[in-house]
Amino acid sequence: MNNFGELLYAGKTDNNKNGFVFVLLGILSFVGANFIYAKMMLMVIGGVFTLIGLYLLLFKRSEEFSIYENKIVLTLNGQELSIPKEQISHIEYQKIKVRRSPVVNYYPVLILNDQNKVLINKAFNSIVNQDFKKVIESYL
Repeated sequence: MNNFGELLYAGKTDNNKNGFVFVLLGILSFVGANFIYAKMMLMVIGGVFTLIGLYLLLFKRSEEFSIYENKIVLTLNGQELSIPKEQISHIEYQKIKVRRSPVVNYYPVLILNDQNKVLINKAFNSIVNQDFKKVIESYL
């Protein structure tokens, strides 16, 4: 671990949030079914939302990544991918604007020397993940 250098940032990718939202919507649908006339329809919808949320939480877990002085370490599908700083040519940003939102999200894409692209699935914008933004922009 000494050859990695100092740890600049450690975090998880953005995959878990959707699972929590679907499970929460499913539970709210089950509870809300007691207060309306068409109980069965809302209970089926709640069951579907809960199953989707559990699938996302159990099988589409968020991946961990760490940014060190000399390497970026990504854990993808249980395997560790180590990218030395020397192999990174430059960093591009994939811009994603959500409908009806004034805030634009950016996802960093590492462009390697052999022109391969590695997406870090961690968004930042003018409001959230400012510490990640500072580290990734000053990395090279």
